[in-house]
Order: sequence, then C-alpha cells, then structure tokens
Amino acid sequence: MFAGTGGFGVIDKPSEHSKIMTQKCIECHYWTAGDNKPSQKGGHTFRIDDKICLKCHHNIPAKLAEWNTKLTPLAAELKNMLDKYPNKSSKAYVSAKKNYGIAVSDTGMNAMGIHNPTYAQILLQIGISTLISDSKWKQEKNK
Repeated sequence: MFAGTGGFGVIDKPSEHSKIMTQKCIECHYWTAGDNKPSQKGGHTFRIDDKICLKCHHNIPAKLAEWNTKLTPLAAELKNMLDKYPNKSSKAYVSAKKNYGIAVSDTGMNAMGIHNPTYAQILLQIGISTLISDSKWKQEKNK
C-alpha cells in the first residue's frame, strides 16, 4: 500500500508519505530505547508510536476518523457486492476482489488504508465500478 501498486485498473499512486519519508517503512516501524539506541530485539515492530505522525499532522484521531468515514462505507459496499456477485470466476469479480483485498488488508491505528488512504479509496471505487459495469451483473440486478 505504501508503494501504491498492485491494484486492478488503478494507476500507481504512491503514498504522499513516500515523498518525505526517505527511510520508508523503518521511519515508523523502527523504534529505539530512550537513549536512541535500538531495542534489544533490533527495533523492528509493527506497532508505531503516533509521535512520528505528530511531526507533520495534528489531531491524529480526527484524521483517522476522516479516513474511516470515507473508506469503511466503500469497503462495506464492495464486500456486499462481492458476496452477491453471480459469477465468481469472472474477470470483473476477480479484479474487484483483488482491489478489495489490498485495501482492507492495510490496517493500523484502527484505520483502514493507513499507509495510503487515497490509494485505498481508489481501489475500492474501481472495484465497485468494475462490478457495476459488468453487463452480467447489470442483468442480474435488474431481474
């Protein structure tokens, strides 16, 4: 998600953070003891301290809530469409499911799409439009 690649029908959209976070993942996922020495286990962790976010962002809970407000309904809509989709082996279904899987697998700090919310939103929207535009889906929905 950080790199913003891999989705179906979506141009690459690297995270805005990738432009300023030159150390990529370890910028957030590497912590040190108070004396700035790596922890005894090497310092790698998937937990982060939101102090890193506060370098640029204010009111982190509000930002996370904003992302969840956009992404949660889109994810629920696409999930519902995938569950009801009549042809689970079609290219449209497989492509939309891929986008859904990428978007919802990126969670952290109780927010979906934490590493790249813009890309997550695009993935979900393209997934929805892919299923809607499939002619078989239109015919099934109109029956």
